Amino acid sequence: MKAKPWRIASTFAFLSPLILAPAFGQEKTPEPAKEATPAPTATPTKVMEQGALDLLKKMSAKLAATPEFVVRTRGSTEAPAGTGQFITFFTEAVVAVKRPNKLSAEIRGDAPPFDFYFNGEKMTAYEPTHKLYATTDAPKTIDELVPFAAKTAGILLPFEDVLYSDPYAELTRDITSAFYAGYSVIRGARCEHVALAAPGITGEIWIDAKTDLPCQIAGILLDVQGAPRFMVEYYDWKLKPKLPDRLFTFDKPKGAEPMDFRALTGTSQ
Repeated sequence: MKAKPWRIASTFAFLSPLILAPAFGQEKTPEPAKEATPAPTATPTKVMEQGALDLLKKMSAKLAATPEFVVRTRGSTEAPAGTGQFITFFTEAVVAVKRPNKLSAEIRGDAPPFDFYFNGEKMTAYEPTHKLYATTDAPKTIDELVPFAAKTAGILLPFEDVLYSDPYAELTRDITSAFYAGYSVIRGARCEHVALAAPGITGEIWIDAKTDLPCQIAGILLDVQGAPRFMVEYYDWKLKPKLPDRLFTFDKPKGAEPMDFRALTGTSQ
């Protein structure tokens, strides 16, 4: 579990309820209290269990061997209020993937609605309420798209850990600890619980014991004041959906207006 993908996923979750606000006249979140003091945290013992890594390998192999799928996600994240107290926001998404170069997502929740399209040639973001969109030429694969979208457009995808062609390599790069933490029952399914740590972040993954698919991912950003938490739940997997190519190409609605990506997402260079 390298720091970067977990940071990207969690940063989007951290910002997702607020990221579009500047573009659409929403109220901006107040700055956190300057004098807030982060709570002390204990230094975890570093453990590296092969059994935990094997569970991650099985999950990665299952995802890598699935050429196309649809999954629903529900994310809960903490963001600072003006008092320095962290409050919780929720985001839901329907994600469609067709490897190696097609992705679409419909994201809803406490943020303004947001749709995303990638077809191996173009990347497009669309805000349906105000009919605003941004589009640009994009890399040829999903693996290249994730960092490209973050760097060039400020688009950070909360479900990105299931998108990579080799999730195991992304999740385990730079990890300092991995161990089996038992199991939980999530939506009626037994999910094996794996705990991970890397510089600046601790994470957890729950993996369905029958399907080897991820049930849930959670983490804590240790280097961020207050150590905010995030969680993304994966459910309602469809592994043979026969997705049409048109699903991944933006069809501009009548009256839709173009915008710069950074203006649309409310981020700066």
